[in-house]
Amino acid sequence: MAKRILPWKIGCVYPIPDGYVDDSGQLVLNRQSIRELSPELMTLMSDDVMATALPECPAAVIYGHERWEKVREQLEALPNMEPEGRWVQRMMLGYLHPIGESNKLELSTALTARMSPDTQNSGFCIVVFDGDSAEVWSRDQITEIVGKPEPEDSALIKFFRGDGTDHVGRTLEDILAFDDFWLEHTHDYLQWLFPTPEPSHYNARVPVLSREDIASFRTDSYLRTQQNRALDRMLAFYGLERRGGEILPLPDLNMKTQIWLKPAGHNHLRITRIIRSLQYCSQSELAHRLQSAVIELGKSVGKVREQTIGYWRSATD
Repeated sequence: MAKRILPWKIGCVYPIPDGYVDDSGQLVLNRQSIRELSPELMTLMSDDVMATALPECPAAVIYGHERWEKVREQLEALPNMEPEGRWVQRMMLGYLHPIGESNKLELSTALTARMSPDTQNSGFCIVVFDGDSAEVWSRDQITEIVGKPEPEDSALIKFFRGDGTDHVGRTLEDILAFDDFWLEHTHDYLQWLFPTPEPSHYNARVPVLSREDIASFRTDSYLRTQQNRALDRMLAFYGLERRGGEILPLPDLNMKTQIWLKPAGHNHLRITRIIRSLQYCSQSELAHRLQSAVIELGKSVGKVREQTIGYWRSATD
């Protein structure tokens, strides 16, 4: 999950998405997933990084290249004739290893074991302080320090997970079960199925898609699967279906039964929202397929106005 779960000191703690311990005992992180957690991590993970042990705690610390050079100079300046200084040097230099610029970030077996002896049963969190460094902790260790870090999902995320309802108490399953007549004549549900960052002009009680929500959709395939179910229901409503990787018309698609093919109508705005929401929710390929399908069919089967076609074209910008 990408939701920030707890402020700690001057940093923030995030559960690490897509992280796992491989057969050799290395903690493997996905650079892109880490980048999407916060602006600070976006900056830190934009270049090669160095990983080493945090001397005073069972945690790893990741430095950007410039920050590490400053830390290295400070380490070299420590009085290595004194036990404490010598211990810090040995600890940080002994565990030090570069991670590089690849998307797969591998923390060494020794460093991973130091963070969590029971690596197979521990999740991991990342503590972000700035754009130059971050700490990686086992979930168990960070819990001992800051308490149980339970994420607080937004109303939208709870709705898609099945743990919450919309503003009038409907679940996602409720909405998907309604018939076409209800879908056509009810106007306050589509904003939940296909949220965007802008407030709705028609329903002020619908939450907007936040930056944290967008990050959750990027890192959680279940949320995308749930939205795909909503898309399939709306495609059926519009006389379309996903088939063979494409969005294609059903055999009986025509202007008499599908009013979205006519020159005007509120479904044109709905389709624009669906395309835009898919784009924001890390479903860019689906957004472009839907965009291409409605533009082509709106011209060849229907009589959709060029102004509407223009809105559909710009929905993925």
